[in-house]
Amino acid sequence: MSVEKLRKLLLLERKRGYKNDSVIGGFDKFVLDFIDRTVDFKKNELLKIFLNYNSLPLEKRKEVISKAFEILDEVKLNDNEQGKEEGEVKRNTYSETSVENRIKLSDLFTPVQFVKGVGPEIAKKLKKLNIETVYDLLYYFPRAYLDLRNVKKIYSLKNGEAALLKVKIVSVQERKGKLNIVSVLGTDGTGYIVATWFNQPYLKNILKEGMEIFLFGKVQFSYGKWEMPSPDYEIPQEGKELINTLRIAPVYSLTEGLSQKILRNKLINLIENTGSKLFDYVDEEILQRRNMVSLDYAISNIHFPQSFESLKKAKERLIFNELFELQYILGRRKHLIEESEGYRFVIKKEYIDEFNALIPFELTIDQKKVIQDIIDDLTSGHPMNRLLHGDVGSGKTIVALFSLFIAYKNGYQSVMMSPTEILAEQTFKTASTIFKNTPIELALLTSSTSSRKRKEILEGLEKHKTDMVFGTHALIEESVKFAELGLIVVDEQHRFGVLQRGSLKEKAIIPHTLVMSATPIPRTLALTLYGDLNVSVIKELPKGRIPVITRVFYNEEELAYRHVREELDKGHKAYVVCPLIEDSESLDAQSVEKVYERLAQNHLKGYKIAKLHGGMSGKEKAQVMEDFRNGKYQILVSTTVVEVGVDVKDATVIVIEDADRFGLATLHQLRGRVGRSNLQSYCFLITRNPSKDAIERLNVLEKTNNGFEVAEFDLRLRGPGEIFGTKQSGLPDFKITTLVGEMDMKILEIAREEALNLLSGNTKYDPEKLKEFYKLLSIKYKNKIPLIEVA
Repeated sequence: MSVEKLRKLLLLERKRGYKNDSVIGGFDKFVLDFIDRTVDFKKNELLKIFLNYNSLPLEKRKEVISKAFEILDEVKLNDNEQGKEEGEVKRNTYSETSVENRIKLSDLFTPVQFVKGVGPEIAKKLKKLNIETVYDLLYYFPRAYLDLRNVKKIYSLKNGEAALLKVKIVSVQERKGKLNIVSVLGTDGTGYIVATWFNQPYLKNILKEGMEIFLFGKVQFSYGKWEMPSPDYEIPQEGKELINTLRIAPVYSLTEGLSQKILRNKLINLIENTGSKLFDYVDEEILQRRNMVSLDYAISNIHFPQSFESLKKAKERLIFNELFELQYILGRRKHLIEESEGYRFVIKKEYIDEFNALIPFELTIDQKKVIQDIIDDLTSGHPMNRLLHGDVGSGKTIVALFSLFIAYKNGYQSVMMSPTEILAEQTFKTASTIFKNTPIELALLTSSTSSRKRKEILEGLEKHKTDMVFGTHALIEESVKFAELGLIVVDEQHRFGVLQRGSLKEKAIIPHTLVMSATPIPRTLALTLYGDLNVSVIKELPKGRIPVITRVFYNEEELAYRHVREELDKGHKAYVVCPLIEDSESLDAQSVEKVYERLAQNHLKGYKIAKLHGGMSGKEKAQVMEDFRNGKYQILVSTTVVEVGVDVKDATVIVIEDADRFGLATLHQLRGRVGRSNLQSYCFLITRNPSKDAIERLNVLEKTNNGFEVAEFDLRLRGPGEIFGTKQSGLPDFKITTLVGEMDMKILEIAREEALNLLSGNTKYDPEKLKEFYKLLSIKYKNKIPLIEVA
């Protein structure tokens, strides 16, 4: 059977106004002959509905065509047919609404209480679900679906299964007491079942003897009879569509006072009155090229799918919309940067040779590739806007220092911002060591910098006595001014709010920008969060590095600390990381204070132990780190303040207490504090009350040292919003996109390509649709665009 040929026949008949003249000799005769000759799927059903087509009134003919489309929508093309008709897709909307009468999404940002059947009381309940506008309600998508298309017979039931039954009510009883119980005895001719509801006395006035009713719920066989406690029910009414049964039913997240029935009812009415008449703001050229369904079809089928194939198509289309919008905003930002003029740096071979002579090791192949990317950016005449991400210890800092060095050679100032004082101080020390025999003037500015020193640094920056400045968020304060700022490097960028990063960029006209992350980012997330940046990756670790051995200890802390003692006795150092600074009554977790005391008196008695946590002043933390690095202490008991950037070469073991309380990305970062030399290093994860999920997460770290694999698993587990936080990243609040799995990845690539096609003029976008697209972006992203557009 050729599904698409039959579909085209139906489309033609609909286009001709159901006049039975779309084929010479009569559409009805042709379609009956075509079905009889070629159809092998639901042939009798299709023949039956077209049998009296010519004698039917216009409205009934519309229903016949619509029903035929529904049947065809259930057909999956076989492999041969798919090959022949590749590129064709079921994109029909079945709507009779003319373009002029279509409803635009941009007009739906009006109070939801004015939707027919909602009103102020239900609007208050909807607000608890963050539904405040008509648009919010239309885009409040189900969290799951129930396949309620098949009615079971009582004789075929299995104990404990969920089933849909259609029964005739034999009797209705009410029992009063502490619990008001309404019970119904029903039969379908093959057996009897008792349905019971608690504290819903009004049901005795609704459910009547002799009435036919659908019941859905979990069945149980008890004391020789079938029972269904607290089932969902629906009473069929002639001429009225069933909303809750005999279909794929949506399941929504609810709040008090809102049931599935109420929400389904409001949504089906909204879809009939509004959703089926939507103006599609994506150009038809794109929809045809990408085989995507129309917007009204997608909205209708995401809520009340005709089939699971229809649901898949609807999801694909709506995911595309979300990613297309975001990629357009990011692409526009990238386009503007690429078109704008920036500082054109001169990079001579002697500059590169001079820098290589300053560093005491050879760069890896990946580092050299990234440096070439940066050279291309800096000499292009356009502002560099690059993301460098790579695993812990992969050597990103050296690449950043190369960029700063080139800025100096071109007569410009540069700045490198880090998330913590410890990391800022460490980077400053690394730079001071590398550039000690050069005339480069360096400075360190943090909240711990004294008033006198701060004044001196600010004057040096404003008068260009200082060439490079390292620091924390103190660098973005209003009083910090530069004479000629040409390059900005932001380290561990996801730890800064986007507004903070934006404040730093405002201190120069159009600076070159390099943002770095030691949290490996899956490609889907990199394209979504940083679609306006060019991306470079360092995967290769420096020569001589040995993979860290990771082991999970379940309530075996003595065994873990025995291994720690073995490392300490070799002259190596150890970190012990805890979730809390002090004991907490509300949280059953290990604290720095408690673990410090326990180790000093028990497991590591006689060894030199120090404490480090965020409650200490910058000076205190710096002193402890210096003493630990220099060997005054062998063990550092700390919070996650050591997560980023701390580099102590002879630290070979890290113990993470209550490891199940940390996210995967944090655990991987903490593991990166060891294994920073050619010594074998270890990461011991201690857990006392692990859940099944925690065990699964921790086992990932045992299996792999690859940060990109860890990041992919973390993304699947928690989703992008949890990993980066929408407030800090500028990531939109997606309604349906998860960025997890092959489908989202594939659609992201398509959305990015189509957004760039639009920006470059390769798509001849319909002017009316483009106008609506821009209007929708300005409404949906009005508060986000400034955040998304910050590199």
